Amino acid sequence: MNDTKIKVLEEWLRIDLCKTASKMGLTHSKVDATDNLIMQTVRCLDYESLIEENPSVNYIITIIGLMWEHIDHKKYDIRKLIIKCLSRVGYPTSAIICDDAYNKEQGSFSMLDSWIDEVTSAIYQIKNEVSVSDQKYLLTNFQKQIWDSMNHDRILGISAPTSAGKSFVILLKLCERLRNENFDVVYIVPTLSLLTQVTEDFNRELKKAGVENYWISNTFDENQSMDMKNIYIMTQEKAIAAFSDSDKAFSKKLILVADEIQNIERIKEDTDERAKILFDTLIEFRYRENVEQIIISGPRIEEIDKVGKNIFGIETKDHTTNTSPVLNMTYSIKKYGNRYFLKQYCSLTDNPQILEIDHPEIIEGYGQRIYTEKYMSYLSMLVNNAGKGAQNIIFAPTSATARKIAIALEGCDAQVEEDLIEYYSNTIRSNYSLCKTLKKGVAYHHGKLPQHVRRTLEKAISEKKISNVVCTTTLLQGVNLPAQNVFIRNPHLYIRKQNNSAELTNYEMANLRGRAGRLLKDYIGRAFVLDESEFIDTEGYEQLELFEDVTKELPTGYAQKYEEYKEPIGDVLDKNIAVDPTMQKYGYIISYIRQSVLKYGSESKRRMQDVGIKLTQKQVAAIIHKLEEISVPKEICYKNRYWDPIVLDTIYKTYNGSIPNTPMERNAKSRLDDVLRYLRDTYETASMYNKYIPKQYKDGNKRSIMISLGLKWAKGDALNDILSGSWYEGDEGEEHIDDTIELLQNTISYGLPLLLKPIYDMKNPDSCFLTCMQLGAFDQLTRCMIEMGIPRETALFLFKKIFAGNDLKDIKNGLEIEKIVRNRIKESYYELPYWIRVQVDFLI
Repeated sequence: MNDTKIKVLEEWLRIDLCKTASKMGLTHSKVDATDNLIMQTVRCLDYESLIEENPSVNYIITIIGLMWEHIDHKKYDIRKLIIKCLSRVGYPTSAIICDDAYNKEQGSFSMLDSWIDEVTSAIYQIKNEVSVSDQKYLLTNFQKQIWDSMNHDRILGISAPTSAGKSFVILLKLCERLRNENFDVVYIVPTLSLLTQVTEDFNRELKKAGVENYWISNTFDENQSMDMKNIYIMTQEKAIAAFSDSDKAFSKKLILVADEIQNIERIKEDTDERAKILFDTLIEFRYRENVEQIIISGPRIEEIDKVGKNIFGIETKDHTTNTSPVLNMTYSIKKYGNRYFLKQYCSLTDNPQILEIDHPEIIEGYGQRIYTEKYMSYLSMLVNNAGKGAQNIIFAPTSATARKIAIALEGCDAQVEEDLIEYYSNTIRSNYSLCKTLKKGVAYHHGKLPQHVRRTLEKAISEKKISNVVCTTTLLQGVNLPAQNVFIRNPHLYIRKQNNSAELTNYEMANLRGRAGRLLKDYIGRAFVLDESEFIDTEGYEQLELFEDVTKELPTGYAQKYEEYKEPIGDVLDKNIAVDPTMQKYGYIISYIRQSVLKYGSESKRRMQDVGIKLTQKQVAAIIHKLEEISVPKEICYKNRYWDPIVLDTIYKTYNGSIPNTPMERNAKSRLDDVLRYLRDTYETASMYNKYIPKQYKDGNKRSIMISLGLKWAKGDALNDILSGSWYEGDEGEEHIDDTIELLQNTISYGLPLLLKPIYDMKNPDSCFLTCMQLGAFDQLTRCMIEMGIPRETALFLFKKIFAGNDLKDIKNGLEIEKIVRNRIKESYYELPYWIRVQVDFLI
């Protein structure tokens, strides 16, 4: 049977390769499934699915996916075969795709051939069936293991391919438990896009499950009721801020979920603060006795049980699978001599299938180093041929390139979203590049999109209103953009290589390819590599493992960096020297040590050892003694945990200037400029200035422009007003729009407040200035809406539309204001424009 299985697989792969090549326009080869192949396939599926121990689920899913894709459905009805085989191996959910009559409410398939088949399949399926309220759900074996484990295991580590449904079953189980138990949920996500998606998912499922007395929030508030079931969905920055600002943070019994845990990998990089914040947030929860359960989850994490044990100090239940309900296929174009070939990679075969391209003239842009007109034509041809009738993601190395590719892509037959174009034109500018690309059914998605654009664009994509989306690495952060196909040129995250140019790792490449294919929608997801030779020539990609589904080993502490720089770190600590610009590679470790010692005293030795920093008790005692000499209040140090306490002490002793209390003050710009010049020119603070202020805005006129834009943003000026000048006109203006949005959303809203926070904590801790800058609004009501998760431009619109003339100044409690906001939005919901409504759906 093994020989037959291999032969059947190879024949189906050959059919798929030929049909894919033909669809791409590369050959005229036509190969169809014969009656004999169908019969042999049925035998293999029946045999493999009846194996009691360790049937090859990947083989079954692969064969079913290929057969369903290429069979003549009028001649062969294989629906019942698929339901039986997938039910036997514990993946009944994948059979839902082929059954149009599947009953979602009852979780049941349509009739099979006989009563015996019905009973047999039901017996297999009942093991994977769960109920929440009166709703039945079918789970895979893997999902059911997680479901059961969440009833009793303290820490769960979940590692699975992108489409395995791990996030859904976690959400479903939390809803089931919240029906009968009173606890809080803290759900950590890496990006604002994913935050919105998870918030909407919770809101939908909690209502469906009939859960009562709950409150979903993206920020922590001390005034939230202990009787409520609080669901905090937040980024790591929001979570760590809650710990810094309040001793009462997350003090009720809770379950912690950390999604996309692979992001802690970059804690070993001195330039990545977000990874360190995520790791430090998890460590904070480690020492909270009220944390009842912890779930960490990510794609293809190596030994995730050890990751959990190392971070939290407790044995972790390992839930790992390499089985994906969606078959991921990779196709690449490769030149050998003067001939071109299409290669097909499948995880079940050792070697790729190869087919020579009959019409190399249509891929004239192959091998171009930059994004030339020829390459764009080549890309457009492949997307429009291979991706016809589907949703496609085109990977771009940079945000600027994503925009250029979207502009250059030739249009398809997509329906034009005129009202969305008009919305972007009114809220940003008429020459905003997305307005141009959407007319062709093409969009781009990167980190420079304003939040209201990102929210509405993702909604339009999920509703299949946009066919082609050009994406940067934002796609790797768990954002659920549905697509059947992903197009990737090469692994380079640059246009012209420099010494520090980044590359997609083979792990990131595997996750990117895994974005093709939608759970419960597609049997096959396809990735198209446009230039295989660029991968072969890139470090980290082995010829024999070129497009394999590799796993990632995660660091679980600061041990590697500490051991590497142990000697200079020890020297700085002994001499009590402040962290300065010469310590860029290891300065954050020194700050971490001093902050830990300051807060926990002699107990800090054990805590630091838990994260890989091994100091002697003598060293800790010496640091304690030296920190006793600083004058800055400890509370200020605690609130600025990524600053060296000695640097904070320098600011406390030497900064005598004034600061703006609100962005509305007449002299706010000059005062802010004075603060920034002090931070730039003081040796001890220069490294933090360089860390948070981009190079082009550090000095002179550019810094002045940054301050002016920051004040407009903090006052609550609408984005289309901020972008109204001549600087944003014409073709160059399109790029300036993106650059300014990036400045506002990254530097003004994030970097600048972190840089200024120590001085405000010292001089005027009650000032709203930094909050205004972070959120982009002065009015308290508008700020409340933004903190609730409503995009800034939408909050400004709602303030004028449904709150104008309403005075809420007498209400000081943020929770009370939030309740009023929710009620008012519900009352006015159906009067709002469609693209505004989709941004506030999670509140309804």
